[in-house]
Amino acid sequence: MKSNIGAVIVDVEGVIRDSATVFHHAYEQALSSANLRLISLPTETWKLRGYKELNSQKKMLETLYAIAKTNEDLTKILWKKKPIEYVNEIVKKAQPSKEVLAKMEETYVNYLTTPVVMRRIPPVRAGKMGVKILKDDGYIVAALTNSSREVSEKWMELKKVGAHFDKLMGIEDVGVPKPSPDGLIKMCKHLKVKTKDTVYIGDTEADIIAAKSAGCIPVGVVSGGTERRTLRDLGATYTFKSVTEFALWLRNGGKLGKE
Repeated sequence: MKSNIGAVIVDVEGVIRDSATVFHHAYEQALSSANLRLISLPTETWKLRGYKELNSQKKMLETLYAIAKTNEDLTKILWKKKPIEYVNEIVKKAQPSKEVLAKMEETYVNYLTTPVVMRRIPPVRAGKMGVKILKDDGYIVAALTNSSREVSEKWMELKKVGAHFDKLMGIEDVGVPKPSPDGLIKMCKHLKVKTKDTVYIGDTEADIIAAKSAGCIPVGVVSGGTERRTLRDLGATYTFKSVTEFALWLRNGGKLGKE
């Protein structure tokens, strides 16, 4: 039986698209353009990207530049009690110039939009299946990402994911990245649904904060680098392993409500 939900909106990176490894390689390429080397694992850069303060491309590149420039160890940074405060101090000491940052951003985007690279990015299997289940069960399903809509559309077409979505919005449609609620509010207006009846599924701090600020029902999935406890502490009404687990829970009679 279909639950009384106006729409289900999902994040893309880490929820639908398995981006961790390819994003890491893109960061490596970006730093190489500044004659710097990134010494860390994909799981570590993905975890760093999950913090709300670093959920934009520019902030993440600035931070990785500063870490590489000062020869800091990202593994040790992530073990600190307050890693973001520590990172902020590093960035103050080693900020890239506007020219260097622009070159890094250009290199980063060029790498991710190379056709051969786009083909290598796999979907999260439990994400792809989950949105298909939701669509088959009659829900309005949309996607909101801080990444480029144009690039995401091309990838979705390649991986045969796009047909499961009624609408996709990216940073060029919204202007302000999450954790701002603007994108979710705009999406709900487009879909003609109330925010209070809309579920937003995400895997990062920024996703949950944006959902709460917009008045949506925040649902966390632990497919990304953010721990379940953190998602819950930030206000996720429920947390699931994947979009598929959430979709099957709804199919089997699960009911969502704000806590």
